[in-house]
Amino acid sequence: MSSFSHKSFEEQVALLESRGMLFSGEQDKKKAEQKLSIISYYKLKEFARPFSKIVTVDGVRQINYQNTPFKKITVRYYQDKRLRLHLLDALEDIEVALKTQVAFVLGYRRLGPYGYLNFSQWCNKKEYCKHYLKYREEKFKKQLKAELKRTTSPEIKEKLKIDNMKYPPIWLAINLMTFGQIINLIELMSTNNIRQIAKQYDCSDAELLSWLKCLNLLRNMCAHNSNIIDLKMHTTPILREEWKELLYELKEGVYSNRIALSIIIVKYMMDAIDNQYNFREIFGSFRKLIDKSQRQANYYGLKNKEVLNCLQHNSLYTRI
Repeated sequence: MSSFSHKSFEEQVALLESRGMLFSGEQDKKKAEQKLSIISYYKLKEFARPFSKIVTVDGVRQINYQNTPFKKITVRYYQDKRLRLHLLDALEDIEVALKTQVAFVLGYRRLGPYGYLNFSQWCNKKEYCKHYLKYREEKFKKQLKAELKRTTSPEIKEKLKIDNMKYPPIWLAINLMTFGQIINLIELMSTNNIRQIAKQYDCSDAELLSWLKCLNLLRNMCAHNSNIIDLKMHTTPILREEWKELLYELKEGVYSNRIALSIIIVKYMMDAIDNQYNFREIFGSFRKLIDKSQRQANYYGLKNKEVLNCLQHNSLYTRI
């Protein structure tokens, strides 16, 4: 039998209160009902998790929110929302720059406008066998065909008609691809090809792929209204030595994999792409989350609260 049942917004407030959520009075409860009518119970529950613990009452395990004010949870929700929106702006710039760089590499010299369609011409044949590359090529073309059916771009439609081709040249095709698909292409590239892109960020091939996978996760979470402020990555991206001075050290040689690390990667790549980019909104939102608290700075992954100023006002991009 399911433990779930439909509850009115008033009942949802009562449930939260029974589990230790704090409301200052009847007016506060009415405001909470209104919030729950536009932000779901389970969405707000996500943002309350860091303040909760599991207790056993009469042999039954249940959540206790330890007298956390309901307002504190809604504030966290909106802080997360603002940070997501500001990060998306930077992530879109990174995606556009990356697409431009990939299209340049895959359209260069002998490859020309359509060489990208033949994976054996630009992929790493030492790393991947010809059968696997053929499989990936066919899968890629199938995805590209699906995107071509959906596109409303007059530029692409006109080019296909003029050239009488099934697929557009790489410089147009690139804009039909998702960030994740671009990363997949980079991962398949020959050493020489991927090196041309990595050198734009003065990093190693492994660093580039590691960072891009992290940013793809972050971008998807930002775009789909997911909670990023409590993000804890399962796979930690490759850290540069100088970044370790900015991150909270969990134990000797092990550094935090929370949202601060993702922001550091965004900052590094944007410093490389546009050294005039204004990070005020991103760090303003992050600063409100930390709220001058050393404990909060550590929770979100920073070594200390003073690191924020260093991050905001100094370039992380350095040549190797």
